[in-house]
Amino acid sequence: MRKSNSLRSRSTFGGRSRTAKFTVASCALSIALVTGCGAEDRDDVLKGFQLQLPPCPTENLTFSGQTSAPGINLAMSFTAPTSCVEKYLQDHHVDLSRPLYWPASGWDVIGDHTFPPTEPPFEPENMKQFKLKLDPNKQYKKYVGFRTPKDAEFTVLLVPVGEMTSLYMESDLAGRVGRAD
Repeated sequence: MRKSNSLRSRSTFGGRSRTAKFTVASCALSIALVTGCGAEDRDDVLKGFQLQLPPCPTENLTFSGQTSAPGINLAMSFTAPTSCVEKYLQDHHVDLSRPLYWPASGWDVIGDHTFPPTEPPFEPENMKQFKLKLDPNKQYKKYVGFRTPKDAEFTVLLVPVGEMTSLYMESDLAGRVGRAD
């Protein structure tokens, strides 16, 4: 009995079995591959995209992104006064007189894929991050072409909230993000 306890204590380290240690190491490696070496904080990612938050107070900020390959991306949302959101969009080359709408008025065809009018406006992981549940019986303004000085482009969706507007944005093109200028 004593011998098996001795063997057992040698096969575990710090209370973890070899399987548990392997699982932890595998997860750490997976995270490093997906997020790059070291997670980037919000300020670093915004700086990498040459993007600032609007100058007015914001609420309910959500954020995810990275500026290094693979997967240069940025998804962000916040709620702010409507006039501030509109100014923010104009400052980033958005023509407010030319909105698209969600849901779309008809089916879209891009290449070999046909999209229904209620196709979610963002990638599934960003829809979850935003906790965005849209009513297909309402119409929401959507804009493309929101650009940063690094030529990154975003799709933007606006959801009115009384006197405020919630802005949801997802990068479409990375432009020169990740490259030194």
